Amino acid sequence: MRPGPRWMGLAVLLGVGACVFQPDLSRFPACDAQGGCEAGWTCLAAEGVCLPDCGGRGPCTGEEPQGMDTDGGTDGGIDAGTDGGTDAGSDGGEPDAGPQQLVLVPDGPGTGTETVSYFHRFQVSGGTPPYTFSTTGELPPGLSLDTSRGELSGKPTAAGDYSFTVEVVDQGAEPQRSSQNFSMQIRPVLHLAGPDVLVYFESGKEYVEYLSAIGGKPPYSFEIVNGGLPSGIVLRSNGKLDGAAYAGSGTPPFDVRVTDSDSPPQSAVRRLQLTSITCSSSEVCIKSSALPDARVGSPYTHLLQSTPASVTWKRASGTLPPGITLTGETGRLSGTPTQAGMYEFNITATAGGLLPPAPSTITLKLTVY
Repeated sequence: MRPGPRWMGLAVLLGVGACVFQPDLSRFPACDAQGGCEAGWTCLAAEGVCLPDCGGRGPCTGEEPQGMDTDGGTDGGIDAGTDGGTDAGSDGGEPDAGPQQLVLVPDGPGTGTETVSYFHRFQVSGGTPPYTFSTTGELPPGLSLDTSRGELSGKPTAAGDYSFTVEVVDQGAEPQRSSQNFSMQIRPVLHLAGPDVLVYFESGKEYVEYLSAIGGKPPYSFEIVNGGLPSGIVLRSNGKLDGAAYAGSGTPPFDVRVTDSDSPPQSAVRRLQLTSITCSSSEVCIKSSALPDARVGSPYTHLLQSTPASVTWKRASGTLPPGITLTGETGRLSGTPTQAGMYEFNITATAGGLLPPAPSTITLKLTVY
């Protein structure tokens, strides 16, 4: 088949060395051995390839040779740039929109628990990395923000509700900024306060003691998870121990777990000890030998026990935690501690009557978190 007149003119142009138009024809199919092509295509004999018929026969059935203008090439095959040079996109003419809008994703840091390791990474979309992060407001004490990575981490040291703002700045030619306000709750860590040595029991006599917990979210639930109590004494779910036991029934240490009412719940385990005591009538028998722990800002109460039960209690020496007082008529330590620390003091119990037993003194320690 002979080349059509339209492509003969193209062939002449290809032979002119001074012409800057050099189309890439490698992507077109080759002519067959007889110089023919399928319908709608014409063989360009000089190159041995089939080119699509255009113009009068309708739209091209194949791709336009790269670099050719559909206006017949009146601009010499070069795009004169009528869009003023704004065509910088790779999609063949769409304007370059530049970097996407910078957005700090409003995915909150959630909740943390005091003294427990915490980690959260703030997420960013768009803009031009790398990013720089900063905060204003009140971060939970113990947590810090990595300004280059957007990571909030550490061990919170104080429970409470905190509000702060995080801002991110990108590195574009015209830097973008994005910020979000966040609220964060730090939960008080749950602690089984004890006492770790429970009030002694007298063989065969009625027994009552109370376990306590601090932190977390009350109400609490208590259960034995390892070991057991002396036969006859039971632990209720509210932390009350009661019953009657006989000496020699076995008193090894046992583990108690407390679970709070938060969501998700916290739990804590502590090893406790319950043993018997033999009291004499010659002196007051103080059956309390340890105190449950306390927490700053949380109400505290614990009742000291003795035989006989009716005695007068008095601090003989040492210092009670600030905010805690001793009621002499009942032996109740109560109040709201205001300062953390470990406090040691001596308590004396004195009985009344005509022939009272001798007073007794015991050294106690109270730890305030």
